[in-house]
Amino acid sequence: MTLPGLLPDPSLVQGGDLTRLPEGMITLDLSLCTNRLGPPPAAVAALKDFLDHHAGRLMPPPYEAPQRPFRAERRYLDAFADHLGTDEQDMLAGRGVTEFLLILARLLRGARVAVITPEYTETMRRFSYADFIGPTDTARDTPAARADRVRTAMRTHDFVILSNPSNPLGHFIEKDELLDACRAHRACVLIVDEEYIQFQPAAPTTAGASADNLIVLQSTGKTFGITGTRAGMLWTRNSRLRQAVADQLPTWPLSLLDIALATAALTDDTWFPSVLDRIHPAAHRLHHLLTGCFGTAVTPSDVHYRFLHLPDPHPVLQHLHTHGITARLFTTATRGTAPGLRLAAPSTEAEFRQLQHALDTLPGRLRP
Repeated sequence: MTLPGLLPDPSLVQGGDLTRLPEGMITLDLSLCTNRLGPPPAAVAALKDFLDHHAGRLMPPPYEAPQRPFRAERRYLDAFADHLGTDEQDMLAGRGVTEFLLILARLLRGARVAVITPEYTETMRRFSYADFIGPTDTARDTPAARADRVRTAMRTHDFVILSNPSNPLGHFIEKDELLDACRAHRACVLIVDEEYIQFQPAAPTTAGASADNLIVLQSTGKTFGITGTRAGMLWTRNSRLRQAVADQLPTWPLSLLDIALATAALTDDTWFPSVLDRIHPAAHRLHHLLTGCFGTAVTPSDVHYRFLHLPDPHPVLQHLHTHGITARLFTTATRGTAPGLRLAAPSTEAEFRQLQHALDTLPGRLRP
């Protein structure tokens, strides 16, 4: 089935992309799993201050200031290191997690690489040459099964890649399990995409661990609701790998504008914790709504989105579209994916009512 106005394979459309849907059709976009309560007021104030100081004149390259001629991205990394409680010297700045995935995909070609699937679409696309290690055809994935696949893959590969919490399913592997795997398989480097770790209760990042066969990727876009900026970091104690990545980065890895917004967001110590007090109840409420309609097809998770396992998700998505709602579509047309829909949690009572009405009117034939 081809949905109106979409590509022949709508699963190729990224979350947040409404350009192929009729204008005005969607009034509630749950396809982009960013922090829908962002950005922090501190980031907005930083943008205004940036425009006040720099509008109307050409800018120099992104040094901190003429009298302090160091690269301005260090300010961003200092803030990120303070945020995580790690050492800034072990970090690199880049244009989101995606740039680091692109660089690593180039550097690791020819090595034995495994990707633990289901996985972030961009990771699977960049590492299309890797071994994709997913659940068996007869078993629905679980955090324990995912952790087992990590350990198994690390025995036979040079590099193993996964997102944690996983995108799109939301499964989370405990920090200690991943570090135990690193200690047990020191010949293998574990690359962990922690894009959504801040939404996991207690935010137990692996960055800062003593393992030197570990690479951690994070960004500020999804956490702080500033996905229009491109800022992220790579952390590792492995100086050889860190230098190899650094050699692939451009001279100016971040713009001054991105640095100003993202650093302001990171240095606001109160905004994100207070927002989590709203996000987590909303996510549990979303889970309750979806399980009331789809039962065990909904993947349990602690983050702000839920994955809905559906053998054919197209009709459900089409029904949601008729109610002005879109979700992120996944199909088996893409290797390494599980078919279904990913929905971010609504953030207002009106949005919850809109979703509730859409689920209440879902035809019985589309329910499990």
